[in-house]
Amino acid sequence: MEKDFLPHLKRIIENPHNEQGVLMEQVRKIVLEYDIIERNDYTSKKVSDVFKDYSKKHVADKSSQFIQTGLSQYDEKVGGLIPGEFVVIGARPAMGKTHLIINMAVNISKNHPVLYYSLEISEMMLTSRIAAAITKIPTNIILSAELNEQQEASMLKLSDEIEKLQLYIYERNSNSMTGFKAMCREHVKDRGIKVVFVDYLQLLNSSRYRNNRELEIGYISRELKNIARELNICVVATSQLSRSVEQRGGDKRPILSDLRESGSIEQDADKVFFLYRPEYYGLLEDEEGNSTQYLSELILAKNRNGALTTIRLKHDPYFTSFVPLDEQPDSFSIPKNRMDQIEPDKNSESESGCEFPF
Repeated sequence: MEKDFLPHLKRIIENPHNEQGVLMEQVRKIVLEYDIIERNDYTSKKVSDVFKDYSKKHVADKSSQFIQTGLSQYDEKVGGLIPGEFVVIGARPAMGKTHLIINMAVNISKNHPVLYYSLEISEMMLTSRIAAAITKIPTNIILSAELNEQQEASMLKLSDEIEKLQLYIYERNSNSMTGFKAMCREHVKDRGIKVVFVDYLQLLNSSRYRNNRELEIGYISRELKNIARELNICVVATSQLSRSVEQRGGDKRPILSDLRESGSIEQDADKVFFLYRPEYYGLLEDEEGNSTQYLSELILAKNRNGALTTIRLKHDPYFTSFVPLDEQPDSFSIPKNRMDQIEPDKNSESESGCEFPF
C-alpha cells in the first residue's frame, strides 16, 4: 500500500498547476482513502442507541433542528432549513431565484453565519442586491447612484445594518468542485457557517466527467449532498430548468423532470422547490379571478421529510423583497416619484418591471 500511496501523493504535491484549495482537498482524499483501507471499522449501531443520541443532541436543543429563513409562511409550513439537507431551488431565467435566495441569505445571516457562493455575478453586483434587499431601493438605482433624499437616508443607515449580518461572499473565477469542497470545509471550521447558498449548480464543474455533462452534473449533485451531510450544514443551490417548460401548454408550472441536464439532482436533493410567476407567461388572473400581479409561487415538488405544499409570495416590482401574499402592500417601500416607472406594460410577456430578474 505504501508503494502506491507515496508516489501518488508526491505527484499531487509537486504539481505546479494545483491551487492551494484543490491541493489540500486531493491530499485529504488520498490520506482518507489510505486510512479507510488500512483501518476499516465495520461496527454497527443499535437503533435504540442512535435514538438516545438523537434525543440528547436535538430534543434538548430544538433550535439546532431548524434554521428560520425569515419567510414566515415557508418557516410555518416547512419548518425552515435543516442542517444536513441539500435543497434545490429551480426556475427558468427571469423568475427571480437569485433575488429570493439573497433575501433568504440576508434573513438567516441575522442569526447564523451564512456563505454565499456566487458563480454568476460579481461581488459588487451581489452586494448591490443585498443592499436592495435591505433598503428596498431598486438595484439599478443603487448602481447608478441616482438617489432621492429618502433613498440617501436609507443608504446612510445601510452600513450599520450590513455590519450586523454574518454573511460572507465568495466569488472566484475557479468553479471546480474540489476547490468548492475545500472552501466549505474551511469556512465551517473557521467561521461556523450553517448555510451555504450556491448560485447556481450548473456553473460548477468537475474534471472527472468532462466529456459527459449529465454524469458531471450527477457527480456535482451527489457531492453537494455529501458536503451537507459531512459538515452538518444546509446547502441550498439554485438550478436552471430546461426549455421544455416553455414548450408545454397550460399554465407552464415546472415539474421535477424539468431539472436541467440530470435526473440525479431530483434524486439527491432532500427538497426541490420551483419558483414560478404566472404573470411571466401572461396569466394575469388565477382560477378564482384574483390578480396574479407580483405573485410568486414557491412550489415544494419534493420533500424527503414531509408533505408537499405551495407557498404564495408577493415580490415588489423590482424584486428587492419577497413577503407572504397576505401581508400588507406597505411592507414595500417604493418612492412615489418612481411609481410611474413600475406600471405594468399590458403588451409585454412579463409585467415584473424588474431590470435584473435572475
